[in-house]
Amino acid sequence: MLLNHSNSRMCCAIQKIVESLPAYRDPEKLPFKNGIYLFYEASERSGHAPRGRIVRVGNHPRSQGRLQGRLRDHYDGDKNFSVFRKFLGGALLRRRDRHHSCLKPGPGKGHWEKQDARSCVKCRRVERQVSNLLRDGFKFRCVEIRNKSRRNALERKLIGSLSGCAICGPSARWLGRHAYNEKVRRSGLWNANHVWGQDIMSPWDLALFRRLVGRTVERWRTTRQSG
Repeated sequence: MLLNHSNSRMCCAIQKIVESLPAYRDPEKLPFKNGIYLFYEASERSGHAPRGRIVRVGNHPRSQGRLQGRLRDHYDGDKNFSVFRKFLGGALLRRRDRHHSCLKPGPGKGHWEKQDARSCVKCRRVERQVSNLLRDGFKFRCVEIRNKSRRNALERKLIGSLSGCAICGPSARWLGRHAYNEKVRRSGLWNANHVWGQDIMSPWDLALFRRLVGRTVERWRTTRQSG
């Protein structure tokens, strides 16, 4: 786990750069099909992001043209097709009742939290709760990145840099503190892969990311004016 001043400075820069991007609540509103998404959660703020800190970084790593589809997986999909939904639902269940039958026999092993485990009737209610939570309590920003390898590399480095910041941790009442995964609980991100990774943003990566955000903002403005 890396917590150092370099990560802190990089996190601060990332949080500020993306504030120029428009915030969405509906994947269908996006004007492009390839990119990285950044989720924000109501009431989650930090020293580097007083207006709202990033709580999840994501991508569509295997396929082109599937940014909207990946976001729909999170908003309206099934827990077996979205780790994000799995983390959210598990935290909701555990906050209410850590002995809930969908969580047994233990953290990460119950059929709700175990990958590809079959859902039960009770899980249907949890799926609805997760979808409602995302619509009511979250928003997202997106950076258009058409090149798949560049997109995957930046996703990995963004997560590594944000999770390594000692300033932008979770609030005391953050829902993620009830997640079974330690990386989620401690990092303040609804991510597990690449959390506390040593592959972090370099100054060159940050300059590239800034340019990509600027191009995305310009495209959004052009689309809005033409509409």
